[in-house]
Amino acid sequence: MKKEVIAILLVLVALSGRAQEMKMIEPTFSDYISLLKAKGYVAYSIDTKDFKNAQVEPVVMEYVKGEEPKNVLGFSISMSLDEKLVIGFTPSANDSTAVYIFEFSEGRGFNGRLNLKPIYAPEEPTKSRYSYESRPFKLVAPFERGKIIPLVLYGSYWYEAETGASRFCGEKVIMPDLSSDIVKSIPHYYVLGIRIK
Repeated sequence: MKKEVIAILLVLVALSGRAQEMKMIEPTFSDYISLLKAKGYVAYSIDTKDFKNAQVEPVVMEYVKGEEPKNVLGFSISMSLDEKLVIGFTPSANDSTAVYIFEFSEGRGFNGRLNLKPIYAPEEPTKSRYSYESRPFKLVAPFERGKIIPLVLYGSYWYEAETGASRFCGEKVIMPDLSSDIVKSIPHYYVLGIRIK
């Protein structure tokens, strides 16, 4: 009986020791996503299977607080949708511009540049700091032909006097009518989307 109790205790000790084990494993691609985002690489994939072969115009609208929005794409182009549309951002050669990408299918797409505005901070009035983040829009059907379908917002941080800090916080998904609270605080942003012909 004494030997059986000792054997059971040894098994329990061995099992509890095993539960505490740690070991290195091979990282997966998803483990790199936060590293890529920290360096300025962000991608949004939109399922467009239901609109496959539909002709669309990409749209890039700039919004500056107190001014009328303006289309800043700089050219007119018509593309046909495939099963997926990707809109992404990559690092730029300088901090006053951002690079965006529209990819309609592998090998079919284009990129462009967004001009950024510095954040004004009273404690550093001569320093130009550029901080921007992106948020997806909520996709609300039905999608009307000829109207802009907003897909991604790319907006600047704003200075908050009460805290003495710049921030970009609020909703993680933006309403398509721009009624989300975060939009009211953003002084400068771009809306990237499409218009179905």
